[in-house]
Amino acid sequence: MERPQVTGPDLSGTTFVLAASFAAFAIVVVLSSALADGDTGWHIATGAWIVAHCAVPQADPFSFTARGQPWVAHEWLSEVAMYAAWRWGGWSGLILLFGAAAAALYAIIALHLLRWQRLGGAALMLLYLSLGLAQSVLARPHLLALPMLAGWLVALLRARERERAPPLALASLMLVWANAHGSFVFGLALAGGFGLEALVTAPADNRMKVVRDWGLFGAACLVAALLTPGGIGGLLYPFYVNHLSLLAYIAEWQPARFGGASALEVLFLSGLFFLFFRPTRIPVLRLLILLVALHLTLDHVRNQMVLVTLAVILLAEPLGRAWADGADRPRPAILPQVWTARLALAPLLIVGLLLFAGTAAWRLIAPFDRTDSYGVPITALRHVPPELRRQPVFNEYSFGGLLIFDGIAPFIDGRSDMYGDDFTARYYKISRGDAGTWREADARWKFGWTILPPDNALVPVLDKERGWRRLHADKWAVIHVRDRPATAPLR
Repeated sequence: MERPQVTGPDLSGTTFVLAASFAAFAIVVVLSSALADGDTGWHIATGAWIVAHCAVPQADPFSFTARGQPWVAHEWLSEVAMYAAWRWGGWSGLILLFGAAAAALYAIIALHLLRWQRLGGAALMLLYLSLGLAQSVLARPHLLALPMLAGWLVALLRARERERAPPLALASLMLVWANAHGSFVFGLALAGGFGLEALVTAPADNRMKVVRDWGLFGAACLVAALLTPGGIGGLLYPFYVNHLSLLAYIAEWQPARFGGASALEVLFLSGLFFLFFRPTRIPVLRLLILLVALHLTLDHVRNQMVLVTLAVILLAEPLGRAWADGADRPRPAILPQVWTARLALAPLLIVGLLLFAGTAAWRLIAPFDRTDSYGVPITALRHVPPELRRQPVFNEYSFGGLLIFDGIAPFIDGRSDMYGDDFTARYYKISRGDAGTWREADARWKFGWTILPPDNALVPVLDKERGWRRLHADKWAVIHVRDRPATAPLR
């Protein structure tokens, strides 16, 4: 039985979407914990370099160990946006940018959920989304790309509902996405998967049309993905990074682990409960997409944000059919209703606008600076005198972004793919307290100082090392300096 068409404004649905998007915006903007990541610094510095030179760097301009080595800033568009936001409004401007991205993500997903779910079910699925994304809410390009992933997937699903290929104009989103973050490859894979689903389910006499229309869309997407500074190299870059052995050293690239309480385990087990408790039918190719995303997450835990985003969107319909009475057909989309009933909904929309504007104004009027955190030892770095900043430094991997942001050439930073497997392996050997490897590196690079977290195994080695002494120590970092400079300044 078809659901009757809604003739009046959907007040509850509109309120839900506004509330979800505002909650995401406010949490990011008010808490500001998204800034507690060292890599934010080098992304802003890269954006500044691009604006200053009107070009995307093709070689490393920041470190002293890899200076001049090939490096293409494949996330250059996100980095320019980050720099522009920071230049405009300082840290407040930057956090507003990422708050807007979070709001867009939740609005896109909430609008999609309400086509299949009741308000309670939609709220529960957004709670699942929040739990899965909690560790990924950082001021880095991936957060700007998540709304693109969500919007892309929803557009593909709507195209399948209409039994036609997506509009070619959607490929323009791929152009932006490919220049903003490496997750664009998921978009290409999703387009291929849904194109295959369209072909398999099409009547025999319509399959050539499906091949033509989806093939044209796929070709347009592929061309858009190639229109980056890296060209074909940019298209292959995510696959290259995924097979580097150095990933084993980096926490976010390590395999997911079960056996202790974790967000992934809670989501996985409770998700199985809802899928099994009532018969839930998932189209086979969409199930395969989810299984591949789960495999990628088990392989590299950072892919959890992709898995949870895909799962919440893809499972909205099958769970809605299983759990929400009368959800055999999608409800009318809310946005057209909002436009049609804009006068009736004006008070609600104005209140929503005032909430967003008021929160943004408060953040700008009450500016703030980043505080110390793991990876961002701001107080410790302030104790380094100008002449010492020009000396070669051995730094913690996660501190490299802050050093670059402060104009200090690091030994290593978050661009581990540029440094390579061998260099990164030697770095981690030193960080685990290997005195011999440290002395070899010191003999080559002639370090003037070090900055490391207190729990780094090299710290007690340096405490006993002749010719080195502590300059500063706090909760977040320990700085050692050489008694006498070992080399001329870098600059």
